Amino acid sequence: MNTVEELGKYLIGLDSSMPKEFFMLAQILQHRIFELCLEGEKALIPYMMNDAVECYLVLDQVVITGEQFFNEPIKKAKLTKRDQSYGMILYQKHGHVFTIWFESIKRELHCYQYHQIAHFWEKGQEQWRQLVYIIGTIYEKHEYLGEKVCNPLELDVMPLIEFAPFRRWSPMSEPLDDKYPNTYEGIDCMENFALAASDYTYARLLRIYRRFPLKFFGRWLSRMLLHPRREALYHLIWNKVEEASSSYPHRAYPEELVQEINRQRAIVDEVLKKNGCEGVYPNYRKEHVFVRATEEHPFTVLEADDFTFQIQLMISECKDKIPELNSGFFQSRHRRGTVIGGEEFSK
Repeated sequence: MNTVEELGKYLIGLDSSMPKEFFMLAQILQHRIFELCLEGEKALIPYMMNDAVECYLVLDQVVITGEQFFNEPIKKAKLTKRDQSYGMILYQKHGHVFTIWFESIKRELHCYQYHQIAHFWEKGQEQWRQLVYIIGTIYEKHEYLGEKVCNPLELDVMPLIEFAPFRRWSPMSEPLDDKYPNTYEGIDCMENFALAASDYTYARLLRIYRRFPLKFFGRWLSRMLLHPRREALYHLIWNKVEEASSSYPHRAYPEELVQEINRQRAIVDEVLKKNGCEGVYPNYRKEHVFVRATEEHPFTVLEADDFTFQIQLMISECKDKIPELNSGFFQSRHRRGTVIGGEEFSK
């Protein structure tokens, strides 16, 4: 947590005796991510929202004076107190000012499962891109909310995002090098996983890379992750991530959305079994094909109106072996990995 002196620049009137939620509010203003969602006499302000955690501030008994211009950024904010109420005066661009009066502030924090979630913004090597996204999500949860919201398994895998050759398989079009540091802990973490997977070739190269962390060497190590010989390493990391995630509950939605989610899952299950696959959602097999259903989940609160639950299928075809989870995405003339939408598959 930042100091009173530093955060007081963004929330004037902040005092060390105030509850920690006011410091979180100042951090939101510091990073210019202030959003306000009104629900009756309450206001919700997101602090940290991703596929692993939803953390937001709740202001109670809210009254707003003045007019908020939602397309204008907050230039500065000031705290004041009147009787039993707090007032937060927000100054926007072009001289617009509005005040949020509230009687109390509290933090809501909920951790959720995330291992079944995948976003396929970039094509190719989706098996590694999904892992990079998930571990980056764990890392951000730890960075914003601390070690108390992470279990020991998450702390074990988290340093992988600081290993540049792994991070190179960004799930987005832009690289992640400006977002995460390169550390020896990241190299050590990948080496430990390689040794545990009996991938001694990759472990030996990592020891060399630790001494000579050159960019061209890192790019080569990144490409080596695509070889079928790294499959055991991939599965070991994935199993650790799945175990870490499984200790948290599923997101709880209104009954109407739960029914829709179950309906879409049932359609995928029916279609795959009609096509000769055997298994239980989300994993299915058929001869040399392995299918894994992945999902995109909306937040339970503060979600965009146009974002809905979606299912996509990671389909692995392997002519050289009985496929396992995402085996087909490793590069070989005998393998092929494809991602399609659940609706597209049902056609």
